[in-house]
Amino acid sequence: MGYYVIYLRKSRADVEKERLGRFETLAVHEKRLTEFARAQGLPVAEIYRELVSGESISERHEFQRVMDRISDPDCDGVIVHAVDRLGRGDPMEYGWILSAFRWSGTSIVTPNRTYDPANPDDLQQLKLQMFVSNIEFEHIRARLHEGSIRAVENGSYIGSKPPYGYDKAVIDRKHTLTPNDEAPVVRTMFRMASEGSNKGAIARHLNGCGIKTRHGKLWTATRVGAMLSNPVYKGLVRFGMRQDRIVARDGMRFVRKCVVNAPGTYTLARGIHKPLVDEETWEQANRKAFEGVPVKRDRAIKNPLAGLIVCGNCGRALIRQDVTNKYGDHYPRLRHAYHTECQCKSISLAYVVDCLCEALERIASDLETGAIPCGVDRSELDGISAELDRESRRLDKLMELFYADAITVHEFKVRRDAADEHVRKLQARHDELVARDMDASEVAFRTREAISTLRDDGVSAEDKNTVLKALVERIEYFEHDRARVNRDIELRVKLRGL
Repeated sequence: MGYYVIYLRKSRADVEKERLGRFETLAVHEKRLTEFARAQGLPVAEIYRELVSGESISERHEFQRVMDRISDPDCDGVIVHAVDRLGRGDPMEYGWILSAFRWSGTSIVTPNRTYDPANPDDLQQLKLQMFVSNIEFEHIRARLHEGSIRAVENGSYIGSKPPYGYDKAVIDRKHTLTPNDEAPVVRTMFRMASEGSNKGAIARHLNGCGIKTRHGKLWTATRVGAMLSNPVYKGLVRFGMRQDRIVARDGMRFVRKCVVNAPGTYTLARGIHKPLVDEETWEQANRKAFEGVPVKRDRAIKNPLAGLIVCGNCGRALIRQDVTNKYGDHYPRLRHAYHTECQCKSISLAYVVDCLCEALERIASDLETGAIPCGVDRSELDGISAELDRESRRLDKLMELFYADAITVHEFKVRRDAADEHVRKLQARHDELVARDMDASEVAFRTREAISTLRDDGVSAEDKNTVLKALVERIEYFEHDRARVNRDIELRVKLRGL
């Protein structure tokens, strides 16, 4: 005797109804489908609840579990509220869904009808329903987009979060903004910028006054710049400036990229909210804050430690910066991001690289002498494999009890979930041990090769970075004596696989 699973997912209409306080969709549908399954005598092994309304399969993790589940020959069907809950987005995706159900011999069960994808008539009906649902979905998305444009053109603010200095409000049935107690800070920013202060100076002034961002963080030049360039402060609202675009596809996963559209290609209109600064002040502040800022065009990697070294205290990356001393000499330093809670001073890049080479030398020596364990405990690996085999046999017995009606569906689900979690932990530990199963002499040899590359002035920083990334997973930087130029530092180096 086979079993069924229930799949629950909210539609866009359901999300809107819940926003209006109509009902809690998943709970209502779960009750209906559970009662339906009981009345039809369909044994339900598990209920999958999708808490997101995303149309892409890559965003629907519970649905991915359902698709893995139907590969089980004992899974006879999936019970859903309606066929379009399985998918109505991209045609490639719902085509894959139908093929998976068809070749696995899994039925799609709704309260109105049961579909057998292996039956040509049912398959044709499923194709038609999903095709019509996809057309309807595209129409809904177009109407929502058009409605957002119309709302912005009428002066409404439709952003999900209000900008700093404002609270969201509804006036005359229109969504808008009202100034709050953060507004004076915004005016101070624009006044300082219009008087010639740069973004960094404004951030330092706010931090010195003890003023934090809305999330309790310190101000940075980037945060200040983003606010100065926001036209909402001069009374405008916009829609479509930033947009997620699909730039590639990998199977069922879309590769998205957030792009900033050029002025004139998105909606910009006069808002009904009160501006915090006049237009002349806004224009003058932006002109002085952004004009003449140099644009970096050389994108080649110049830091051999790029993407590897981070502050051990806060986890922020240490970045390279060229510095000119009082004698006119140029040299690179590593520095922490400015205006953060963690006050980490800059330090010579060459000095850090020398310290890294010394650290790698010690690691190589410890690997050769056996001070650093390399490889795995074979007994632990064999024990895990044996436990996985035992767990598989226990699961077979659990299924026999379930088919014999010796245990309830709820008890089966609880025990099955506990077994799945146990197997997941065992498999994760097994994979971790296998990844660490390497020869110590080989790792030591690769480490010494990396040291030679780092110390070779004829090798580019980009090539050094490539060699390091193949060996090193992460470098944590700690400073101890801040008074010295080349102060005492500590580097914690984590090699890949160790």
